Parts: sequence; C-alpha cells; structure tokens
Amino acid sequence: MTGDCPCAVKQIVWVERRLAGFFVTFAQETFRSGNDRQPSAALLPVSLTIVVPTFRREAYLPSLFAAVAAERASVPDPVDLVLVDNSPESSARAVAAAAPDFVRYVHEPRTGVARARNRGVVEATGSHLIFLDDDETPAPGWLAAFAAAARSGAQAAFGAVEPRFQTAPPDSLRAPLTRIFSRTLPAPAGAEVQHLRAYLGSGNSMFARSTLALVDPPFDPAFDQGGEDVWLFRHLVEDHGIAMLWCPAALVHEIVPANRATLAFLRARRFGDGQLRCLVESGRGGAAGAARVALWMAVGAAQLAGHGLAALATRPFSAARSVRHQLSAVGGAGKLLWWRRRLSR
Repeated sequence: MTGDCPCAVKQIVWVERRLAGFFVTFAQETFRSGNDRQPSAALLPVSLTIVVPTFRREAYLPSLFAAVAAERASVPDPVDLVLVDNSPESSARAVAAAAPDFVRYVHEPRTGVARARNRGVVEATGSHLIFLDDDETPAPGWLAAFAAAARSGAQAAFGAVEPRFQTAPPDSLRAPLTRIFSRTLPAPAGAEVQHLRAYLGSGNSMFARSTLALVDPPFDPAFDQGGEDVWLFRHLVEDHGIAMLWCPAALVHEIVPANRATLAFLRARRFGDGQLRCLVESGRGGAAGAARVALWMAVGAAQLAGHGLAALATRPFSAARSVRHQLSAVGGAGKLLWWRRRLSR
C-alpha cells in the first residue's frame, strides 16, 4: 500500500504501524492469561440462542431464517433464534409470523442498536449467544463451527465475513469496500485475537452468557449510533481478561446494497471510525486516557495532511490510489474532530 506514497506518507504509515504494534504487544502481554481460565479439553453441554436485531429489513429475513434452519440440522445442541424488531412500527412482525417455529419475535420500540442487542440478551435462553446481523446469511458449517467453539469452553469467538454486492461497485471502490465489509484475520483457526479487536465487531460473533454478564448492560446505550461493540470489547479484554478466539469456519455473507457501495458511504464510515477511535480512548478517563486521545489526534493530523496531499497528487494517475489516500485522510479528520460525535447519554 505504501509503495506509491510520497516520502511523508510513508513516514506517517510507519508511525501508524509502530503505534498499532505497541498496543498489540501491550495487549498480548497483559491479557495472555485469559486463555489459562478456559475449561480443559472436556466438552461442555451447550445451548445456543441466535440474536438477530432488525430494523426495516424484512426482505432479508426469509433467506436468513432458511439458512439458519438448514444449519440447525447439523448440530445436536438446542438452538433457537430471537428476532428483535427495533422499528417503532414493528415492521418485521408479519414476516416473523410466517417464520419457522424456532424463531421468537420480540419488539424493542426504543430505537438504537445497543438497546436492540441488550433486549436480545435479556430474551435469550441459551448458554451461548450468537449475534447475527439482519443483512448476514450463514454459510454451510457456520453453526457447527460456533457450537464446537462453545463446547470447548470459548468465552468469545468471532466468525469470518465476506461481502455480497447487490450491484458491482466501481473498480476504484472495490478494494476499500471489500475491506470494510469483510472480516479476515491474519491468524490460524482457534487463535486468540483480542489484540486484533479493532478489526472485530458484534455481527457474527458468539459469547458465553457468563461473559456478557461481566458488563451490565453489555452494550452501552450511549453508543446507540454505533461503537457499542467496541466499548464492550474494551471492557471484556482490559477489565476482565477475556480471550477472544478466531473461528473462520463460522462464515457469513453480508449483503451490500447499492446505496452503500459509494464513495460518500466510505467517507462517512471512515470519518466515523476515526471519531470512534478517540471516543473510546476518552472513556478511560484520567491522565492516561487524555494522553492516548492526544496521541491519536496527533496521528490523525498527520494522516489528514500526508494522505490529503497524496490523494491530490495521485488523482491524475490512479483513481484507486487517490481514493485510498482520501479515505485515510478522512479517517484522520475523524480523529481530530472526535469531540463532535455526541453520545446518547
């Protein structure tokens, strides 16, 4: 990625990687003991509840139900699904009425993804909860992979994600869109990946009920516009030493509609991600939290300046390279302007 960058941009990328490497090493050393608390090789009896928050995406639900129904037949464990309708008008009620028997419908009229997920946690009956987004469709072997992880005593596990574009995106946007809508990690199956939690999300994840009980509520409603999972992961790893396992065989395909396969969407997403980076650091409080926010703001300023210039310089020669630099610059701007993102408290 850096081969086409000017010298200044190369230095910025080097600083970004060194900074990320420092935090990775710190997390690995501090929380290495998390796996020591895992149960031994004896397989545990489990039951699974799939929690699906939905907001006005009724068209996606029948294929999701069908895929889950096929997966249920592949495991011996009890499996049910809680559909949490987060639209005020309960728009998914009719679709849920025609769903298979294992689907249970609940209505959470208080909008916000954190509230919807928390309602799902309250309604779930399983020993382990799998969070599946309403635009994700499980691939064959998905449930068996998560069930095996649960039986082995996993506290938290994360599956792979591949995008399914409804319309082919422009060539200049395909790479960044694929990165945003994919989850692939540089780790073998079963490896601990809590040091890579910046690349994780609650969609297509599994948690032991006892793990979620460590944080009350698990998903902070202050992050109802996004980032609720990042906040949860920070508490689980840094406060409780929870080990997060990579489970690539638990694969889902995420639907990417045409209105998301745009440069405007990518800009908004990268800006929000930049804001969230500093917002989460600010939640630590005290001098240490303030210092880390200041550090990331400095990185953001360097990103904005260096990648902004590179975006202009490469525009006449390569649209894809220019977009790549532009998005990095926008992410830097988000770090600088993180304070403009208001929480829902």
